[in-house]
Amino acid sequence: EQYLQVGITLHEKNELALSAHCFEQAATLNGGCGFGMLMWGLTLRHGWGVRPDEKTGFAWVRQAADAAVGDLEKVVEGVEADAVRSELVLAIFEVGQCYSKGWGVKEDKKLAFGYFQVAARLGDSDAQQELGFCYANGKGCKKDKKEAAKWYRAAAAQGVSTVGMAWIFKEKY
Repeated sequence: EQYLQVGITLHEKNELALSAHCFEQAATLNGGCGFGMLMWGLTLRHGWGVRPDEKTGFAWVRQAADAAVGDLEKVVEGVEADAVRSELVLAIFEVGQCYSKGWGVKEDKKLAFGYFQVAARLGDSDAQQELGFCYANGKGCKKDKKEAAKWYRAAAAQGVSTVGMAWIFKEKY
């Protein structure tokens, strides 16, 4: 966890090569931690201080999601459970992003939609927004403006901007 915290601090200071080293350590030392795996995967995917490697980045993001599921099964409630749940939701959303964009894996809009659904139901505002987009545009699912509006409103309830989206508040949706 120390490597993870240092990595985050260095990343915020734009010291990307050093933060990449810390995220790699957080992902691999003593079996690694789920959030460290996620940050290492995102580092590889986006090339933050390292040569971009979307395929390996995807593998680490998937591993982070798996680790978070295991961690969630070990803790039942409390602050630790909330932290693990947040980690899990972020990892699920990021796996969806990989499938949606074809980052390190073959693009698959239906799989992306499924991951966005799970993360959205768990309360992630970014996933709710992506799910709204999928429904609005028929990406990975049948086009459904009512469902799109529902998920866009859920994201808006958490502070996501609705600029240019007045339609989601119309009575018919």
